[in-house]
Amino acid sequence: MVVKVSDDSGEACLSLFNEQAERIFGFSADELDKLKPQEGEEKRFQHKMKDAIWVPNLFQISVAQHEYKNEKRQWITARAVVQDDFEAESRFLLDEISKMKTSQ
Repeated sequence: MVVKVSDDSGEACLSLFNEQAERIFGFSADELDKLKPQEGEEKRFQHKMKDAIWVPNLFQISVAQHEYKNEKRQWITARAVVQDDFEAESRFLLDEISKMKTSQ
């Protein structure tokens, strides 16, 4: 599956394998295939896709550059996907700040 992701620096298209897609969308590729729009079922498919829009995620990616007919192309593949946990990140940062204060 290919998805478009963006942040403050720009946007890119990422290739996702089933495991990463499950973490983003919450269901497998087989389940997604069953939800593909058929007559009268377009709303269920669109609703599932909209649930994943604008959800912050952290991606571990790999980038490979290929040349085909003297044209360079980049293939970006997501290797891991984790949803942001702002509470855990804040706790970690507060602990680090308190360690810096006690060491001074």
